[in-house]
Amino acid sequence: MKIIIVGGGTVGAAICTQLSAEGHDITVIDTEPSAVNEIANVCDVIGLVGNGADISVLRKADAERADLLIAVTPGDELNILCCAASRKLGVRHTIARVRNPEYSELLLLMKQEMNLSMTVNPELNAAKEIYRMLRYPSAAKIETFYRGRVELVEFVVNPGSPICDKSLYDLRSALKAKFLVCCVLRGDEVFIPSGDFILRADDIIGLTAPDEEMTRLFKALGSFRQPVRDVLIVGGGRITYYLELLLQRGKIRSTVIEKDKERCYELTDQFDCTVVCEDANKQEILLEEGIEKADAFLALSDSDERNAILSMYAKSKAVPKVIALIHQLSYVDFFKGMDLESVVSPKSIAAADILRYVRAMSNDASAEIESLHKIMGGHAEALEFVIKQEIEGITDIPLKELRPKRGVLIACLIHNHKIIIPSGEDSIGRGDTIIVITADRQLKNVRDIIR
Repeated sequence: MKIIIVGGGTVGAAICTQLSAEGHDITVIDTEPSAVNEIANVCDVIGLVGNGADISVLRKADAERADLLIAVTPGDELNILCCAASRKLGVRHTIARVRNPEYSELLLLMKQEMNLSMTVNPELNAAKEIYRMLRYPSAAKIETFYRGRVELVEFVVNPGSPICDKSLYDLRSALKAKFLVCCVLRGDEVFIPSGDFILRADDIIGLTAPDEEMTRLFKALGSFRQPVRDVLIVGGGRITYYLELLLQRGKIRSTVIEKDKERCYELTDQFDCTVVCEDANKQEILLEEGIEKADAFLALSDSDERNAILSMYAKSKAVPKVIALIHQLSYVDFFKGMDLESVVSPKSIAAADILRYVRAMSNDASAEIESLHKIMGGHAEALEFVIKQEIEGITDIPLKELRPKRGVLIACLIHNHKIIIPSGEDSIGRGDTIIVITADRQLKNVRDIIR
């Protein structure tokens, strides 16, 4: 496909790297020559210096023949304007990054009038991810499928855990729960494990299970932690704003430490939470606000370095659940190397959402991608396919007779709204939903799962 990306920052560069690797024809537009040159040097793309809302610049980018325009500049208004201008020139699909909470309801009402195919709100989606982690504090990361009824959780195998040095055969016979260990990250290598695979200390496991099974499963695995009731948050920005909406719904008490007075006033006006107008870098402030008694500590400030330091301090105080926000994608491995298992990156979430939409555009009529998640630190993907029609070689065939490609696993099957952890006797039918895990390969179509 021919794709135009307006905005050469971190998100634009991440999207560009992924989409150019998948063989799309990419043109990047940015007002900063250095950003354009950097992306053009790294990826096989065309770079243009200019304003993405300028009709003459869009014409230079050949917008009349483009399939998709993605606007991810820092300005919400500019992103919306870029999409509107490009649609007038004939671009078929447009995606805008819109972050301001004030625009949320307006966009729901005016999406069609604004000529937007899709909007991406990284901060809102990051808040949702954090809230999922608070619901299951035992998990390092949680992704949901099938409207939240199926969950894929990642957690670390600790030394001395009852599942350490056990094979998956042993787990299945010992645990009376519906689940499937669908991938394992060991170092930088991802495994789609067979039954004789033995789990080791420090492995990161990805497993799928129905939502109602998850608590019982964590208890059986010896990894259950009590639900979060009191949260201490550092940083009162947009993510905290969206998160407070969710925390109040879930009846989770929160204390927010923020040194900016304006942000403090906004939070106290909008939410029933404790807001402390102080600098969280002061150790005595954290102690006064009860860091040692908190069920969870969230480092959500604007500084990655500050979030890392505060998170390490929270871990030293034995806070049961610590979540750190990172803005720079290049810091992900650095954070994990500091033993911070739960990190959230709004920019990587935004890039994954846009990638899902692009993949969905490439689908044929037989199936469509409902959701796509990068898992295992970006080393694997989990995709949710809705099967629209019979597909030769895939539907109405027992799974034991399918010939999936190496590194591909069907982790879950939903048939007539019933969630099935599949066995070899199960088969995929028209109208079913399947969740597919893939390591080291990209699936653009459901037909790509078989050899």
